[in-house]
Amino acid sequence: MTGLFTTGFGALMLTLAIGAVAETPKPAPPAAIVSTPSRSPFTQLSPGNRRTATALFEAQQTSSTSAQRLTLDQIASERRSGKKWGDIFQAMKSQGLIQAETLGQVLGRHDRARHSRL
Repeated sequence: MTGLFTTGFGALMLTLAIGAVAETPKPAPPAAIVSTPSRSPFTQLSPGNRRTATALFEAQQTSSTSAQRLTLDQIASERRSGKKWGDIFQAMKSQGLIQAETLGQVLGRHDRARHSRL
């Protein structure tokens, strides 16, 4: 009887040991670090806003007496900060960067130049 009890008890202990090993959590693999390239302010604009930013960028005059030209991202950042295109145009005009009288003139010249290149 003692042998049967010992065999049964041994089988029970073996079953519990196997179950305990099976339940041991395995270490999780290291998380992959995914970095998305930061998008520039210009690429975050809608197509229509990109057109306006490009028109303002191309309308800038290069002169030794005028202020430093703005980049496309600088112009786009102004727009993304909440400023209206008219205000951005006026600021650039007051800095001597643009000679056009209105934003409409800037956009019209840009569109004509773009269509003539096609």
